[in-house]
Amino acid sequence: SRGLAMKRRPARASAATAEGPKRLRKVVEAPLHEEIKEEWSYDRLWDPREVSSGWHARNVHFWRQQRSDLRGATGGGVSRADLAFTNKVVDDLMRRRSGLRFRRALDCGAGIGRVTDAVLRKCCEHVDLLEFVKRHLDVARARLPAHGKAGCTFGFHCSSVQKFAIKTDSYDLVWCQWLLMYLTDSDAIDFLTRARRGLAEGGFMLLKENVSLGDLATYFDDKSGDLWDGDTSAGGPVSCVRTPMHYEALIMQAGLQVVDMWQQADSTGDNVDMALWALVPLGKDIRS
Repeated sequence: SRGLAMKRRPARASAATAEGPKRLRKVVEAPLHEEIKEEWSYDRLWDPREVSSGWHARNVHFWRQQRSDLRGATGGGVSRADLAFTNKVVDDLMRRRSGLRFRRALDCGAGIGRVTDAVLRKCCEHVDLLEFVKRHLDVARARLPAHGKAGCTFGFHCSSVQKFAIKTDSYDLVWCQWLLMYLTDSDAIDFLTRARRGLAEGGFMLLKENVSLGDLATYFDDKSGDLWDGDTSAGGPVSCVRTPMHYEALIMQAGLQVVDMWQQADSTGDNVDMALWALVPLGKDIRS
């Protein structure tokens, strides 16, 4: 996955102190879409022209300027803890599947292949890596040869998630980290909907993102990872740090439901906390 670990905001409080994966809750049913709209419409956040105008172009420019290495992919200083946390969660889910490997997985916003190399190849027979910056994908291709590594083969697709055609009923696992924060709400819902349709019977999606847990609610960051204050002299916002409730509204509008959620607290106190959701289509569950 590719993305930057954003700086912790002064106005927010630490949400947890546990170092390992912490399961927050289990959700078995999602409310109706109409109920979400009656309570609140997050679309209003995108109304200001300085936010929505040029959003995609700013993101394309931002990622094409990043280095094709670990620091460029993560911002530095977070990858080891991030991967350790993710591995614990995936190990837990594998036990629920009686150790059954995933036949086919899709790594969305794969970047240099960081998560595929450290996590997914250990539990999958094949992983398709999706990344729109060619030179980042070339690094992944070099470290993950198509003929395979440790029993896992790889496919490489240079495309944005907005344009990539996800084949129906194709994937047992869809992995997505630090990606939705760079998508508008409408693009995020569209992507999640297509990802849902791409899940094979018994398949599920793992979504990991930075989350806002403090008084700032959902907010925007600029290209430096600082809180965007509305000043457009240096360009508009580049990323959106959403609350868990905001994310779950998007999830439900895409026809998915949360079966598990884990919170990863930042032990350094410097970066924003993360949440990891296990998602399945409405009415389904993770196959044991």
